[in-house]
Amino acid sequence: MKAISFLGPTSYQPTVYCYGDKEKETPYFAEALATFFPDLEEILVLLTPKVKNPPPDKPDNWAEVQKRLGGRVKPVPIPEGHSEAELWDIFNALTEAVNEGDTVIFDITNSFRSLPFLTFLAAAFLRAARQVKVHQILYGAFEAKDAKNHTPVFELTPFVALLDWLTATNQFIYTGDARYLARQLSKQQEPALEPLASTVEQISLGLHLLRPTQVSEAAYSLPEQLRTARQVLPPPFALLADQIAGSYGQFGLEPDAAPRCQLARQLAMINWYHQAGQIVHALSLSREWLVSLLCVHFKVDVQDKNEREDVELLLSGGKIKNPETGLERVSKHLEQWHTVRDGKRLRTLWSNPPYQLANLRNDVLHSGFRKEPKSPKDIIDLTQKIVEELNAIAADWGITD
Repeated sequence: MKAISFLGPTSYQPTVYCYGDKEKETPYFAEALATFFPDLEEILVLLTPKVKNPPPDKPDNWAEVQKRLGGRVKPVPIPEGHSEAELWDIFNALTEAVNEGDTVIFDITNSFRSLPFLTFLAAAFLRAARQVKVHQILYGAFEAKDAKNHTPVFELTPFVALLDWLTATNQFIYTGDARYLARQLSKQQEPALEPLASTVEQISLGLHLLRPTQVSEAAYSLPEQLRTARQVLPPPFALLADQIAGSYGQFGLEPDAAPRCQLARQLAMINWYHQAGQIVHALSLSREWLVSLLCVHFKVDVQDKNEREDVELLLSGGKIKNPETGLERVSKHLEQWHTVRDGKRLRTLWSNPPYQLANLRNDVLHSGFRKEPKSPKDIIDLTQKIVEELNAIAADWGITD
């Protein structure tokens, strides 16, 4: 374990720093750190040139700290921070002072100007880039001392943890991957959050494995679970909860909801896939959505494999001849085709230019292993047109929330 601390040119006044049940009277918080954390192997003190070699009219704080702590303190030279380039030099000094896997305490008590901000950024960066464990971020609040000269020590570590929540929430919102968010929720060891952790995992798995029904059922309980989370987690989580609700609450649907409601939610998922750049998922669900639309129209079970195959035949013209036997297979709904709203439009979307949805989905899922596969650009452009056409068809059919 090591600590990173700062020292300025100020004449520091003695005070009794109070951290938990421990106290230490000293002008220098670095000395208090050594008392609060006996296992500290070294304290790295960031020093500007004026602090390391002070003019005659200024106190020699560095010499005094060395006298009090001996070999446990080591200097880390930094510039004054009078330019953007020097601020980057300070940031680099902060990050280079720490090795991969270190456990670090950051002390910003005697930092000044922009240094607290840089310290927080460095702490977040080190955790991500070098797997550094940020044990504590501490601030000895001299301005909050009481009448007995007791100075409280504030722990600011939870504010860095907010970056974890932001990263986890963004990952879930923009990619559908909830593993990081579920891990953050589980870290709280709060039973009230367990249902939410389970729900976001179910939504994530359902989206990745193309299980729209499971996504809708899981998302149905999301609003209530987010309300519970707001009561348990720090206040800023409320903003993140709003983002989660806005992104995934739209998928929520009670079990056994009307088929047209299910179609509306699945179309919302198609749009989400497309906006998230998940083209394979968008095409796969688009194909199935069109089949489901006709299953709902003919009032047949959307989960029945035979019914879906019959509708697929209907979208392809309604008849097909077996080249070996010469026997013709005819869709049982062919005579009812005239009852289908914009039937020609649906068949064009399914198998004709410019869409060819069924063929494009196959092209993508077969990884382009076919003659004359579509280029990535063509796939993206065609998917855009297909999604726009699906939304237009849904509007014409009244498939809306």
